[in-house]
Amino acid sequence: MNDLIKRYLEKLKNPRVLIIIGVIGIALIFLSSFTDQKPKSKALTDDFSVEEYKQSLEKDITKLVKSISGSRKVTVVITLESGINYEYADNLEESNDSKNDNLNTAEKSETKQQYITVKNSDGSEQAILISKQMPEIRGVAIVCEGGDNAALNEKIQNAVMSALNITSKRVFIAGGN
Repeated sequence: MNDLIKRYLEKLKNPRVLIIIGVIGIALIFLSSFTDQKPKSKALTDDFSVEEYKQSLEKDITKLVKSISGSRKVTVVITLESGINYEYADNLEESNDSKNDNLNTAEKSETKQQYITVKNSDGSEQAILISKQMPEIRGVAIVCEGGDNAALNEKIQNAVMSALNITSKRVFIAGGN
């Protein structure tokens, strides 16, 4: 075994072999710069737009209503309150000054808010994201076959209320063709 290792080490001392290994190493480094190192899936980055969020909810509720009603034709429309609410790390400084004269009292309060940022590898600064809240659901409208039936209507309404954590006032169900 030692003889085998010694023979390979003697071959590596040859300048031609060292040059070939060096060129291959440089080529590999050069080729690695062409590969895309960004995540390929949006699920990995967890970046959803409001529209994607709305479509995802509508798709889920459509599946739910189809399974309850047995209807193939189901239309679900969801309206949202606003956009995504982001909460960033900040440093809040408050200062209060009060002056007392014999007859007059004056108070002065000042508040400073600064966001905490980090430097990225490219030199830009980015605020630290603490939380991201998706928009609140304003209402859900569902049209399906049999939606006028009181028993089916109640089943669908209870399922939607539970799935989306909303009140019955925000759910409307109607029958359709």
